[in-house]
Parts: sequence; C-alpha cells; structure tokens
Amino acid sequence: MSYDKHILWVCTAALVTGWVLTNDDGHCSGTVMRHSCNWTCMHLTLQWPGSFCIGINNKTICKIPQTVQYWTIHGLWPIRTGHCCDCWLIYHSHLEEIEPDLTKLWPSFIKGKHFFYFWKDEWVKHGTCAGCVETMGSPLLYFQTAVKLRKLYDIDNILEKSRIKTSCEVSYKLDDIRGVLTPLLGENYDLQCVTDSEGREALIQLKIHLSRNQTLGCPKQEQEQKFDLLAWSNSTGHPCPKNSTVFYVPINYENPHEPCN
Repeated sequence: MSYDKHILWVCTAALVTGWVLTNDDGHCSGTVMRHSCNWTCMHLTLQWPGSFCIGINNKTICKIPQTVQYWTIHGLWPIRTGHCCDCWLIYHSHLEEIEPDLTKLWPSFIKGKHFFYFWKDEWVKHGTCAGCVETMGSPLLYFQTAVKLRKLYDIDNILEKSRIKTSCEVSYKLDDIRGVLTPLLGENYDLQCVTDSEGREALIQLKIHLSRNQTLGCPKQEQEQKFDLLAWSNSTGHPCPKNSTVFYVPINYENPHEPCN
C-alpha cells in the first residue's frame, strides 16, 4: 500500500471509529486525538462582502475582488465536532473540477491569501468532520455540497425580488428582512450584523441550520442544545438587534472597511 493511500485509510478509519493518530506536521503518529463523529446538525454560513471588512480590525489586509458581487460562502460547519483529522490531506488538484464555482462563490477577502489556502483551512477545520457522511466523504464532495447548497439558497435573488437593495441611506426593519427569508428558510436561520464606525448596524452573515442529510432544520432537541449555545461562537459580528434598523450596505471596492463613508 502506498504512503498516500495509507494516510487516507487511517483518516477514514478515524472518522468511523472516532480517533485519529496525528503529529504536529499533519502526519500520523502515536498520539491519540479523539473527536465525535456523531454530529447531526451543521451551519451553511453565508457572508455579505459589502460588510465583511467592517469587522476586520486590521484594515490593511482586507480586499474585495472586483469579481465578487454576490453573497459568498464563509463555510459549511458541522456543529460540536471538536478536532477531526489533520491526516486527511487536500491538494489544489482535488478542487480543479469546481474551481470556477469556488472562485466565484467562496473567495477569500484577505490580501495575499490565495483562495486555495482559505479552502484548505475550511477543509481541515470543518470538511474533515463532515467527511464521515458519504455525500461529503472527500474534499471534492464536501466543496461540491457547499456550492450546491449556496445555489439552492439564492439569497441575492430573494432579497432583490423583495426590493431589499443595498444602500447607505435606506435601512430596513429586521422583521422585514426576516419576512423575506422565512418563507424560504422557515425559522431555521440566524442573522448577524456588524457595527460600523458611525454606529450603523450592517447585515453581514446568514447562518442556515441544516441537518446531517443537508435538509433544512435540525431535530428540536439538537437545536435547543447546540444552536442556542453555539450560534454565535467563532463568528464575525453579533445577533442583529431586534429594536434597531439594519443596513444592507453596498460593496465598496475602493474603501471596503468604510463602505458608507
């Protein structure tokens, strides 16, 4: 058995049995790292590029490519998985088949960070955990799933049809935005905002709650135990305030960290 095939076999066994042997350099060793592969819920997290740089403290590292005009993918994140598998390597060649879609729908907004390294980080942190599900059981399948879900939940089209448009002058009641999204998503989502330098609450992220089989929603007991506790952990922004209006700011390619100033 070749070395690469051996690594893949070990990681597959790890996902099935709940253990993995890893070293600091990502290769397998005698150290046991335990994780749970019994997750049942995940977040498809979409982000609005117009607001993204507002939440970045280092204003010099944020850049929105001119080709980006839509809601993009931040990640597809199984919930409460812990650390999964450093051994399950990903290479650029694994994603060449869908690279045009990923470049459009899952770009990096950090200067100097090649898109692939953003995708690689997401695979190591989240994709290896999702890989215990057959339909996401490889780097290609995982990223194909995220792209498919992003196209299914076409937030740009939904907001546009409802005449919710980007503006620095017009804000929207949170209930009005939810009234547009709920017919598509039910109650299976959370909205996040970020506050700009002028105190405006700007819509930045949408987290869609999905079950393991990629359908909307999550078993009620799981939703209560997991989403309520973890909905805002490791996230950009904060829950959009209920008693304040929300801005859907335009993308400002020249001044992305102050799109309305």
